[in-house]
Amino acid sequence: MTPTALPEEERDAHGNIQLSGSGALADFLAAQVKGRIKIKRVRADTFGYLQRSFVGVRSDVDAQEARWCGRHAVQYSAEYQSGSVAIKRLSNKPEYRIEIFRTELSSVAEKTKPMPAEFINADGNNVTDAFIEYALPLTGPLPKTVYLGNYANIKS
Repeated sequence: MTPTALPEEERDAHGNIQLSGSGALADFLAAQVKGRIKIKRVRADTFGYLQRSFVGVRSDVDAQEARWCGRHAVQYSAEYQSGSVAIKRLSNKPEYRIEIFRTELSSVAEKTKPMPAEFINADGNNVTDAFIEYALPLTGPLPKTVYLGNYANIKS
């Protein structure tokens, strides 16, 4: 792999692009840093679930939905041999509402939902206001920081 070329796409068992756990992205970024800054040693770590385990930055909505999914999973497991818990967004306005339901694994396995084009800016390097509007009900208030895209003026 050269520092100027992205690694070959790795695929999971279902043929979806492997986005985590492979280390390819970290290796690519480390090679970029080493090559451009001309330093000998760069350490790059690829996190999977680690970033999701820090309670200090969790979303109250996400935590509540996770508990609901867990409860439903237990209930469904008493009735069915297999299946999956799924969430469907019913509305954003006037309030964020969802429904949780059971679905067959075949309706979710091997399915990848790419980020809609209207959520990615024209330069392809940031998100749009449409994405912020979509995500805010899930995240709750965003931290007031320039580092996260200077969205300090967003009212949630």
